[in-house]
Amino acid sequence: MRQSWTDDRLDDLSHRMDERFDQVEGQIADTRMEMRTTANSLRSEVQELRGELKTTGKELRGEIAGVETGLRKEITGVETGLRQEIAGVETRLRQEMVDMGAGLRQEIAGVETRLRQEMVDMGAGLRQEIAGVEARLRTQVNEQRAETWEQFDRVHEDMRQLNVAILGLHQTMTRIAWSAAIAVFAGVIGVLLTNL
Repeated sequence: MRQSWTDDRLDDLSHRMDERFDQVEGQIADTRMEMRTTANSLRSEVQELRGELKTTGKELRGEIAGVETGLRKEITGVETGLRQEIAGVETRLRQEMVDMGAGLRQEIAGVETRLRQEMVDMGAGLRQEIAGVEARLRTQVNEQRAETWEQFDRVHEDMRQLNVAILGLHQTMTRIAWSAAIAVFAGVIGVLLTNL
């Protein structure tokens, strides 16, 4: 025989439903706190990545500037040395030309040819060194760029997974709300049917 719905039983049912709703609200609050913590953590990681990218960019610019300055100094030093050598050779050759005459003209032509060849060879070597430095710097920049894009892709994937988790939580909360509404509706119908 079905027991009738007394005020005590209705109060007990209401009390249990309130406790369950409190539990669900507590779980939702905890989940929201975890989501906020995760979002703040992701924001911090993105900020750190941006800081690292800026720092790396500044360091690369500094290294490039240093290499350029060093190469300019080396070129200037080589040019100065060659000018000094040429000036010394010229002074000696002029003195010898005065002293020896026509024979020294042939020697001067030979010296000029050798000096020109040395300058050409030195210029070619410097061009090769500059090309090598440029190739290494380009490789480093490309590697850094690839690593940066990879980090951005990982952050994007993390954000996508967070959005999926939020959507799942929203669906779960909707199901819980519907279940609670159906339970309340069923309880009201049961009470009405019992009283009829």
